Amino acid sequence: MTFDRWNPPPGRKALVAGAARSGVAAARLLARHGADVTLCDRRATDALSEATRALAADGVTVTGGRDDAGLLDGRDLLVWSPGIPVDHALIVAARERGIPVMGELELGFLAAKAPLLCITGTNGKSTTTDLTGALLRAAGREVEVCGNIGRAICEVAEDVSDSGLLVVEVSSFQLETVEKLKPWVSTWLNLTPDHLDRHGDLETYAAMKDRLFVRQDESDWAVRNADDPAVASRRAGHGAPLEFSPTRPVPEGAYFEDGHLVTAWRGGRERLMPRSEVRLPGPHNLANVLAALTTVMPLELPPEVLRATLREYGGLEHRLEPAGSVGGVRFVNDSKATNTNSLEVALQSFPEKIVLIAGGRDKGQDFSPLAPLVRQACRQVVLIGEGAPAMEQAWTGVPAVRAESLREAVEMAYLAARPDGVVLLSPGCSSYDMFKDLEDRGRRFKDEVARLAQGGART
Repeated sequence: MTFDRWNPPPGRKALVAGAARSGVAAARLLARHGADVTLCDRRATDALSEATRALAADGVTVTGGRDDAGLLDGRDLLVWSPGIPVDHALIVAARERGIPVMGELELGFLAAKAPLLCITGTNGKSTTTDLTGALLRAAGREVEVCGNIGRAICEVAEDVSDSGLLVVEVSSFQLETVEKLKPWVSTWLNLTPDHLDRHGDLETYAAMKDRLFVRQDESDWAVRNADDPAVASRRAGHGAPLEFSPTRPVPEGAYFEDGHLVTAWRGGRERLMPRSEVRLPGPHNLANVLAALTTVMPLELPPEVLRATLREYGGLEHRLEPAGSVGGVRFVNDSKATNTNSLEVALQSFPEKIVLIAGGRDKGQDFSPLAPLVRQACRQVVLIGEGAPAMEQAWTGVPAVRAESLREAVEMAYLAARPDGVVLLSPGCSSYDMFKDLEDRGRRFKDEVARLAQGGART
């Protein structure tokens, strides 16, 4: 779909709310097509990034220190960034005035020439999205991986031809206002409680994910996790069904059986390869691999390309990533674990007892169901951030200490793990109380490990 099938931007007077990555990309895209664009952010102008302030050269008016309804005067379109909740006064006022409200994801979709392969779910989105892109690139396809991972979709939408593909990681936040989004392939990995501080309850959260499928028709593909009842039972839209399962055969899709990855397509079945040859470790990554294989299945990529890629693909930064060793103690960066389900997966990934660094901004989660596993898996827990009190209360019987900073947490964990233990950063919470984002948290963790390796540890 292109702008020609929507409402061409020239002459439109657009307000873009939120000057982070997606907002900047949306503003630049609209301005490039002749729209009169104002980009606003509650942060003061001098606190905005250099890239944001540079938008003035593209004809964009950048307004810092404001996100009030007065900015809507004379505007006929509001494009919002996913970090802004839909009950924000600016969005509410736009709807009351009858001004169309659109997210950056949908704007990028409307501008794109290439079909979209969209991947959502509570956990595993980034790995599955990145692996899907790797499979397509290995097969020689023109592809951009974007959305909630890498670059914003508005930044790359027009760079890919109609014979290429956009592989898009999609969060529930991005789906809150979509009306026209119609991916060629929609993939839903799983559903566990997350972002309940924003969505209120699990059903509302699930309904947001379901929006990825609503406008699909019989020419599209709907990929769902057959092992997750909350996902498999939902049937929005009319996309042709595909499934994946780590536990049992599926009619059409990818599954795991007798130690092998198996594909089922067009009435045929093929043992693709042994699980032991797949580089990505862990049961959670088996599901991610099967999901990626199912997502690319309509493209009928050569099996030898799939096998070669899965033997080589090692995963993403901040996902159970080795972060170095200091004096016999191994450090693992799992900053991507922003909820209890991801934390549970991480705790089950080590045969020995570990020292866990956890905490951050609590998202309305119940930490108590993890208490038995934490007691079994951890010799010590070091807690940081706003979520520390709730975790400490939920995990009674576990040796726990609190740290005021990540540096202090790493030092305390190192001392507890000596001489030959494992320190795992797997926060189970979001990062925004102490860090810019989860990537910032993970990289600063690795920086602290490097500092220890250079002799910075307190003994």
